[in-house]
Amino acid sequence: MITKKYKEIDGIKVFHENIEQDHKDYDSRGLDSLYSQEEKHFWFIARKNFILQKFKKYIDQNLKIIEIGAGTGNVSRYLRLNGYSNISVGEMHLNGLRYAKGYGIKECYQFDLLDSPFAGEFDVVCMFDVIEHIDDYRLALKNVNKMLKCNGRVALSVPSHMWLWNRDDAVAGHKIRYTKKDLINKLEGNGFEVVVARYFFISIIPLLLLRKILKHDDGSSIKDYEYNNGISINPILSKILLYISIFENKINDFLPNLFGGSLFVIARKKNDTI
Repeated sequence: MITKKYKEIDGIKVFHENIEQDHKDYDSRGLDSLYSQEEKHFWFIARKNFILQKFKKYIDQNLKIIEIGAGTGNVSRYLRLNGYSNISVGEMHLNGLRYAKGYGIKECYQFDLLDSPFAGEFDVVCMFDVIEHIDDYRLALKNVNKMLKCNGRVALSVPSHMWLWNRDDAVAGHKIRYTKKDLINKLEGNGFEVVVARYFFISIIPLLLLRKILKHDDGSSIKDYEYNNGISINPILSKILLYISIFENKINDFLPNLFGGSLFVIARKKNDTI
């Protein structure tokens, strides 16, 4: 059920039109860099592969799904191409949703999760690298809970471990990098029970530690040029790292679940929840 009024702009249902470009949770200028790299950079490709792998195991294809904080809609496009046809996207920034429209995603919603316009509408809510941008995670999870049908599920990915914090986290607008224990506690404290929680990008931890050294965050304010630095990578190195990451994804269930560059969680809405 949609609980708030909206207007349509370029086929996008717009609920909160006046969200600023440089929103404190995510600056819309980052979406152009994402769009240019999401089909090239090993990290984006391997993450999509891991998400699909877990979806095939835990999420039925006929369920009604929305990806919140979808950016350009690239992950939703990938899921759609792999059988999850009943998927829509939600995003604060219209430039991201225009990319999603270009990918052929029909249902696109512009809104702020902290003022969600939905109630009991979806079987699955996805937030892939989103919750770490939000200070008020309690309100975000409460609203996700309200968006879900009875026994609905939330699927999340987040960056892991504060000991991997670097300047890129600050530029991206991250507030935190999570541990498995911390994210599980936050989900269980806000009306969910965890179904699965797995670290991934384990094999690139040495590179992430090197990035922490080379891109140390000194805590200074973000300069405009830092939003335009791009996230490109040498194509040969990207192919090597993609091969390693895809292989790791295949054997992830057999690896120690102690650390990784990212964390993936699926949690179920409790019946007696808020």
